[in-house]
Amino acid sequence: MKRYGRPVALLLGGIAIAFLTPACGRDTPATRRTNPERLRPTPATAIETRPAGRPVPEGDEAALAEARSFLAAPARSETCGPYRLVSDADDRLVSTLRAICAGPVATFDSIYAERLSVTPAHPPRGTLVLFADPGRFRAYVAARADLPQGYAGFSLATRGLVVLPAAGVTADELARTLTHELAHLAHRRTFGADLDRWLAEGLADAVSDTAHAGGQAPLTGFAGVEGLRVRLLGGYATGRARPLHELAALPEGEFDRGRVSHDYEQSALLVRFLLLDPELGPLLRGWLAARALQGGGIDSRFPPDRRPDWDEIDRRFRRWLGAPEPGAASHR
Repeated sequence: MKRYGRPVALLLGGIAIAFLTPACGRDTPATRRTNPERLRPTPATAIETRPAGRPVPEGDEAALAEARSFLAAPARSETCGPYRLVSDADDRLVSTLRAICAGPVATFDSIYAERLSVTPAHPPRGTLVLFADPGRFRAYVAARADLPQGYAGFSLATRGLVVLPAAGVTADELARTLTHELAHLAHRRTFGADLDRWLAEGLADAVSDTAHAGGQAPLTGFAGVEGLRVRLLGGYATGRARPLHELAALPEGEFDRGRVSHDYEQSALLVRFLLLDPELGPLLRGWLAARALQGGGIDSRFPPDRRPDWDEIDRRFRRWLGAPEPGAASHR
């Protein structure tokens, strides 16, 4: 999920991972598209691999009924790519939604696989609940004690539900918000419940920040994240942005918990930097492929084998961003 005031919506702090944890159904074999040369060399007989992803349900009926109770009547139901769409939108907004469904939603899995070099082990499923009235959306969130306030959308992956307001934003922003939330469902289908928050949010941004109502633009430079860059540079200038080793080590409950936090901006821009870097991009994609094919010899944290370490990544990231170099303190 994303916070209000950002150009793209981020997944609900603490909620997505918390809801990703319980198992949902049983794992089933699936054909994966990976690059074997990017996997860490391990004797074939040493590790028994299996897809780490878990299925996402069509949509938990009790959770859907609760969300629908806050929609204005009559709510309509139709398909949106491979998903079910439930909304109280008027005809004009429905026309916008259908364009998004035919564009970035329909092509989402191919963009996810192409950009991250992993393929979900389970097919896309779930129900999208879109509120035409942001006030009704906020009332729904306020009625649930487990959902913090102030986010532009969220997903409950184990329940197969994505919920967000659809009015009051541009078509392109709605496309970015929706594809960000779909990315969290795709994380479950690909990796299960094991991604750290910085990585889960950063990967979701990497496949959604370039979305627009008609499709997807290439991932290049700071295109689509110029505002995030300005805010993060301000965080470094005031000393409020964390060193990257601290961001990567944050416990689930501490991510984006400060009164002034730059955790989301750092996560989005860090993952983009890693994917675009000619050395770190193949390293990250190979590690993601190994995580998707779960095995006993896979290092669960990035970077694998701590090479390069976070100090070096931090220096290179700030140089790419245009931020001051980190201090002399070392962390390995």
